[in-house]
Amino acid sequence: MRTSKSQIPTFVLLLTGLLFVSGAREVQAQCSAPYLVDQQFPTSGPPETHWRICFQPMSGNGLVITAAFFQKSPASPFVRLFWDARVSEIFVPYHTGSPRYLDVGFGFPMIPLNANDCPAPKGGTILGPGKEVCKEVRDRGIAWKDDSNVRRGEEVVLWGAIDAANYNYVIEWTFRDDGVVLGRVGATAQNLPGIPFTAHMHGPIWRLDIDLNGFPGDSVYLGKHIEPVTGVTATDTMTLITTESGQQWNPLEFTALHIQDANLKNANGKASAYHLMPLRYGTPRHQEDFTRNDFWVTRYNPAEMAGASLPSYVSTPANVANTDIVVWYYGGVHHLVRDEDGQIVNGVWKGEAHIMWTGFMLKPHNLFDKTPLYP
Repeated sequence: MRTSKSQIPTFVLLLTGLLFVSGAREVQAQCSAPYLVDQQFPTSGPPETHWRICFQPMSGNGLVITAAFFQKSPASPFVRLFWDARVSEIFVPYHTGSPRYLDVGFGFPMIPLNANDCPAPKGGTILGPGKEVCKEVRDRGIAWKDDSNVRRGEEVVLWGAIDAANYNYVIEWTFRDDGVVLGRVGATAQNLPGIPFTAHMHGPIWRLDIDLNGFPGDSVYLGKHIEPVTGVTATDTMTLITTESGQQWNPLEFTALHIQDANLKNANGKASAYHLMPLRYGTPRHQEDFTRNDFWVTRYNPAEMAGASLPSYVSTPANVANTDIVVWYYGGVHHLVRDEDGQIVNGVWKGEAHIMWTGFMLKPHNLFDKTPLYP
């Protein structure tokens, strides 16, 4: 069972028998094998960056990240990013008004994986006590290019699938060599029996307990980029979110949440942060109040885990400046049914709906002192 945050005065990370010290705080390890991923980059040659990740397969939520630490160079300390990161809910409303499922609440199990899911020749390794998790180490394409000079990047991807009756949900977490984290949910398998031709939405809500550099002293800023309707001068603003609230994403303003620690700075003296940036094709809105915002910021409360209850969590707003915060992100997949999903043959559904994704990026900002992955 995980140690509560209030019981963690200092930071020592003990993993696989090794002791790591970072800053002045200590914590006990949150995991060991078979729940630990320790990945250095590049995968060949002298190490440059390093992730240590704890995970837990869970019915309902799927693949949960229970800790993540990043090391930006071999001489740098590990910096905590996550205390806990999970899909809190998946809302599935059908366009006819019914049904309107909250899929996580059903407690659907994760699916054991095999070599076809996670082939070793493609960099795959099956993990977890029930073989529910695939780890893939991948080439992620070009990290940067400048004329004839180029550097390709790498990433480690952890994913597992939930057996949600007729649907499968793929819960995927990507940790890149440049410190970026991607979270995605993919919906696939078969359309709902009885109404297989009815359009619908899949709306995951992520609960991201970000403890940047540890749990105390974190703040969230609402970042906006505004281009003028007339004139040529654009502006970028960062507004501190002081109390628990919901916030809306505006594609005309490149809205993002900037999570910043009071004490974490790079060698240039600049405050380090992570930016939460949507990866989406549209904005789902429904009659349910929890769908009226795309971002939510709450103060850490281990009893507050349900995305559908977010309006009640912020009904008496607590302070979220310079404290222990949780950010939530609501995305959506619009499934407009198509013939490519399948057909009914002799009363039996034949075919599979190919996977559709939605998610987000967490991108470091002034975490590094200079360009990473650069000579």
